[in-house]
Amino acid sequence: MKKVLLLGTLALAGTVGGHVLAGGMEAMTAPASTPLTATAALRDEAGQVLGTATFRQMDMGVQVTVEARGLTPGQHGMHVHEYGRCAPGVDPATNTVVPFGAAGGHFDPGMSKNHDDPQAPNKYGHGGDAPMLTVGADGVGRATFMSQKFSLTGMNGVLNRSLVIHANPDDYKTDPAGKSGTRVQCGVIRRDNFSVRDYSLPDHLAYPEGVAYDAQRGILYTGSATNGTVYAINATTGAVSKFSEGGALGRRVALGMKVDGQGRVWIAGGQQGTVSILNPNGMILRVLETPMSPMPYLNDLTPAPDGNVYVTDSRRPVIFRVDRNLNLTAWLDLGKTPIRYGPGVNLNGIVATPDGRFLLAMQTNTGELWRIDLRTRAVKRVMGGLMNGDGLLLDGYTLYVARNKDQMISKVVLALDYGGGTLMMEEPLTGLRFPATLTKIGGDLVVTQPQLDRLQGGMAPEVPFRLTRFKKF
Repeated sequence: MKKVLLLGTLALAGTVGGHVLAGGMEAMTAPASTPLTATAALRDEAGQVLGTATFRQMDMGVQVTVEARGLTPGQHGMHVHEYGRCAPGVDPATNTVVPFGAAGGHFDPGMSKNHDDPQAPNKYGHGGDAPMLTVGADGVGRATFMSQKFSLTGMNGVLNRSLVIHANPDDYKTDPAGKSGTRVQCGVIRRDNFSVRDYSLPDHLAYPEGVAYDAQRGILYTGSATNGTVYAINATTGAVSKFSEGGALGRRVALGMKVDGQGRVWIAGGQQGTVSILNPNGMILRVLETPMSPMPYLNDLTPAPDGNVYVTDSRRPVIFRVDRNLNLTAWLDLGKTPIRYGPGVNLNGIVATPDGRFLLAMQTNTGELWRIDLRTRAVKRVMGGLMNGDGLLLDGYTLYVARNKDQMISKVVLALDYGGGTLMMEEPLTGLRFPATLTKIGGDLVVTQPQLDRLQGGMAPEVPFRLTRFKKF
């Protein structure tokens, strides 16, 4: 099966292309991609713009061009820092407030916790380590270089992070910043010609994993992967309130979420092995428990046109079903299907097709998308190549996949029988932070950014936590 991989936001052509998807459906051919680009306006401590850095995604990395004025002649350390905040803040190395300290430490996607040469692999050195900027006698520094340590998309993505120029040269070895001294200029790396809307959460412990939308009330729901709190967000105003307090009966965590036709909120309870059902006022209607097990992990769920709700378990090879009378049973033993469970997160995101015939389920650790027949329970592999695929959103024959560690959303065009698919596009928006699940509001999509990678790695999250709304692409 042919794949067409595009970076950047593109509109698909309206003509039928020359490649055919499994299942017999011809896919539309996408036009040539527009390179992904970004710009950072470099400012001094007083806020004066003294230079520009441009970033252009290339096949083998990112081309960076920097021009900065008002600097001392000589060499200056230059790094990508963790956060997109060019404001005063605490420098962890000295525990004092410094210019541009709010940008945090060096971007370190490999979690190396080590300053190193700009050519060092990210598992050995900071991903944000960059070549030095050489400044002439006129106080102007210019540099053009290619870097494969960071990118504008994927796990090493630097969108909405900061480029910082320091006062001194970089020795490329001393932690945490190569003795490069004071931060003298800073610019936030912003994607060119692209905008989104963010919904920010007030709770710095939120880690919002699941998301669902109640179109009748205009309310988004999202739930905490660490304490089970469910938040209600007015989709128009962005106002946030607590819908249901964390720690409620049977819900210490809240993962996949859906709203059914009665306005009830369904929540997958992760390692508790529960499904919680809340009424539109946030009251607990029912907590359903799966059989006792040392390793439950209910991850996502979906209402289907047959009136049942289907639930994935990422550790136990089974799909559960909740019927109209709220009876929970083990519906499908996956050990008797082509799906093979292994280490890590297995079946995760799940959606039902609108014709009521199939379920589509994402296997995170293998990158495989599966089709499950609701009548015969037969399982068919749709496609692979979607590693770290998490939540799913089905819009007609277009499937959007949140790719958590890859920090992007993939667009897949499916065959008419949902038995095949072609990857059309991979979209980082303005810099995603471990995107997990998706929901739809009219012509827009909303994605959560729970940063579970940072939670698992023992690193502080980027706050405030946010959900991001964007146009379908």
